[in-house]
Amino acid sequence: MVQVFGLNSLAGALTMPVKELSAATQSVLDELGVPHRWPAGTPERGVYCSRTLNLRSIKAIGYDMDYTLIHYDVNAWEGLAYSYGLETLRQQGVPVDGLKFDPDLVIRGLIMDKEYGNLIKVDRFGLVKRAMHGTRMMGWQEIRQFYGREVVNLRNEGRWVFLNTLFSVSEGVMYMQLVDRLDQGAFSSNAPGQLTYQGLYRFVSKALYRTHVEGKLKREIIQAPEKYVEVDPEMAQTLLDQKEAGKMLLLITNSDYEYSATMMSYAYDRFLPAGVTWRDLFDMVIVMSRKPEFFSYNMPLYEVVTSDGLMRPVLAAKLGGLYCGGSARQVEAALGVEGDDILYVGDHICTDAALAK
Repeated sequence: MVQVFGLNSLAGALTMPVKELSAATQSVLDELGVPHRWPAGTPERGVYCSRTLNLRSIKAIGYDMDYTLIHYDVNAWEGLAYSYGLETLRQQGVPVDGLKFDPDLVIRGLIMDKEYGNLIKVDRFGLVKRAMHGTRMMGWQEIRQFYGREVVNLRNEGRWVFLNTLFSVSEGVMYMQLVDRLDQGAFSSNAPGQLTYQGLYRFVSKALYRTHVEGKLKREIIQAPEKYVEVDPEMAQTLLDQKEAGKMLLLITNSDYEYSATMMSYAYDRFLPAGVTWRDLFDMVIVMSRKPEFFSYNMPLYEVVTSDGLMRPVLAAKLGGLYCGGSARQVEAALGVEGDDILYVGDHICTDAALAK
């Protein structure tokens, strides 16, 4: 390194002017033929790793589907969820007239404080650095009055809600907007007793949960996937490359079979070789997996045996199978691998990462 960068010693890297060090680094990269942006011109395609990962030791790669293998137009998907949730609240007498989905109000990584009706951003130590009350930004002095040196503990789920997936955006937007309505006294004649910020969150959470459980949202998306899915032609080739490299591929999703089959067929089949479908990409598919319990508990396993989703109970999973439910242990037994041999890729920090690990 000393010779390559023209230094007298390694210590020189600490004292060398930044511009000179940057220029020397770029000259080395140019000599090696590495483009200025990697991959060429598309840094968002880069793979970033916070720990050492030896892909040669990985025998199987599992994928979540929603917001992982299938990328959605967040404004369209979450806007639709928001509209269904809003209609549910309207039927319950909640004052929602005039509210509109604002995709710029909330992003992943923020935290809702159900005690005070605030949306906060914390640093790596858990200290609050920025905050909104409802849709109003709070000043520094106001933040100090509310939180001081309090450390946010996300294990206290009774108070904090971590917005860690894109599915959280509609919930966050709706809650913060309704905090404003609550402060304005709009709930006085519609809610029993004294409605708190905690109670308001329960209204919002149940409304959006009902939207998902009743299936209205996904039924509409199935009918017109082109409105909601952002198709990526390179994803199919990526999975084919991994199979050629000898990796076993898994699809493990909480979505039901009908929805999963429709979305995967729409997003992948057109980019695969003739006669190959999305099912041929995976050595095993598990729908309605009930993550995160899937990674921790043994649950009943069913095999999907017809194209319309009829199932039968089975005792063990097999390679090439299409299943509902089950557990990570059953998958490991079927593939003949252990936890450290499997890499699981998903968008949810808790459901897909922490417990899978």
